[in-house]
Amino acid sequence: MALTMWNDPFMTEMDRTMNRMLNTFGMGSLFPTTTTRGTTGTDIFRPSTTGALGGTFNIPMDIVETANNFELHADTPGMTPEDVKVELDNGVLTVSGNRKVVREDTTAGGRVWRSERSSYGFSRSFTLPDNANPEGINATIDKGVLCVCIPKKEMPEMPAPKRIAVTGGGGGMKSIGGTAGTTA
Repeated sequence: MALTMWNDPFMTEMDRTMNRMLNTFGMGSLFPTTTTRGTTGTDIFRPSTTGALGGTFNIPMDIVETANNFELHADTPGMTPEDVKVELDNGVLTVSGNRKVVREDTTAGGRVWRSERSSYGFSRSFTLPDNANPEGINATIDKGVLCVCIPKKEMPEMPAPKRIAVTGGGGGMKSIGGTAGTTA
């Protein structure tokens, strides 16, 4: 008889919950989860990301529409304008950035006992709507919050809907190769 590990359902659910929580903060799945078939994998309820151990992940962004603009808001703590890129290519706006944390064993004041901050990168892409004006896009960082402002443009007025009258032909349909209703 082979020994098998008993999978406690509470702990399996707890692992999944912890992974979802860590993914929310961009830390990735630090704990493997065990599926019902006994195989190990990552949490399937969230996209795969890495963060606490370094890497790239999708930072949460708010999208706000005002009367004249679309605005993207993202928390970018510790980043400068040089750390963030905003690019537009074929109607797709990509916002990306990198945060670098330099680790040292000692500082001017003494020895570092614990260092929990990490370097990371992020990248998000959005397809702009038809009424976005790509010429006036601007981005600012203020107090650790990135704001990308996309102005709206005036859309040409669509013609008013109208009803097309349907009439009877009386003589039947005519086909391209001859008259309708003839048989060979």
